[in-house]
Parts: sequence; structure tokens; C-alpha cells
Amino acid sequence: MKKLYKILLTIYITTLLFTLWFHFQYNLLVSIILLVPLYFIKETLYRNEYILYIYLTQVLGSTCGFYNLPYYDKIMHFLSGCIFVIIAYILLKPLTQLPKLLYVMLNCVETAIAFLWEVFEYSGLLLFNYDASRHYTTGVHDTMQDMIFSFLAGLLMTYIIYKYPSYIDSLYKSQPDNLAEVSQQEHI
Repeated sequence: MKKLYKILLTIYITTLLFTLWFHFQYNLLVSIILLVPLYFIKETLYRNEYILYIYLTQVLGSTCGFYNLPYYDKIMHFLSGCIFVIIAYILLKPLTQLPKLLYVMLNCVETAIAFLWEVFEYSGLLLFNYDASRHYTTGVHDTMQDMIFSFLAGLLMTYIIYKYPSYIDSLYKSQPDNLAEVSQQEHI
């Protein structure tokens, strides 16, 4: 896991340097600032997911212009719906004993984050004249599609969590990064 993290971080930084070399833009600053939370994320699995997600959305999407590719934006919103439902599940599961309420809460959290993301995109238009939401060309149509894609992904991920909770729990259970070292200590 740590090796994968180092590879992802290297790709992330190399892409930023390459982009900086050829064309500086304010998106580069956002891409660099988004590296700061990595300092606070201790679990390697979460670090890998975080860096991969911000690489796909911010570095490739905004900085390198992948959002101009057909359906790239929709794929990223779908992915975000999946990711935020998983994060909500991990954070909220210990706080509630009512499974039905938990499933509703997962989708409420995901929908709220999708809404806040669209507000963030719109503020980019107002403050920096950066039209990430294509408000000039598509108006509310793009925003609604983005939120629907995110919502559908959230519902799908909630169903997967409902059907296979032990798999999701085992995948996100805190495990040591160096299993060989831990297993040797257990024999002592």
C-alpha cells in the first residue's frame, strides 16, 4: 500500500510540474493546496483513495483540461457519489444503531456534498470567471445532471453496502501497513 501511495504521489507531482512548465494557471495552486490534507490522513488506504480522486478531478480534470472530454465530468461525479457514501458509512456507522436510518443518512450526506460541490463550481464562475459548470453554455442542465449522476452512484453504493456490509467493513478496517513485521511480533 505504501508503495502504491508513493507511485500515485510521484505521478501527481510529475503531472503538476509538467503542466507548470508548459502553461501556468491558477488551477495549479489549487492542485498543490489539495496535497495538504495528505499530512493529516494516517491510513494508507484513505491516502491512496484521496490522492487518486484529486488527481482525476483536479489535476487531470481542471488543470489538464480533461473536463473538456465527453462524459469525463459525469464519470467524476458518479465516482464522487460512490466515494462520499463510503466515507459517510465509515464515519456514521459507529454513531447509529438503526440500519435503515443509516442508509438514508448516507444518501443525505452524499447529496449535500454534491450540492456543495456545485456551489463551489458556481463560485469559480462568479469569482474567477472559470466556467467549470458550463453555466454560460448549458446553464442548470449540467448542474442537474452532475447531481443526478452523483445521487445515482450514491444509491448504488448504498445498495452494495446493504448487500455486502462485511466486505466493505473488512476493506476499510484499519490494518497495519507492514503485515510481515506485525506477524513476526505475534509469534513472540
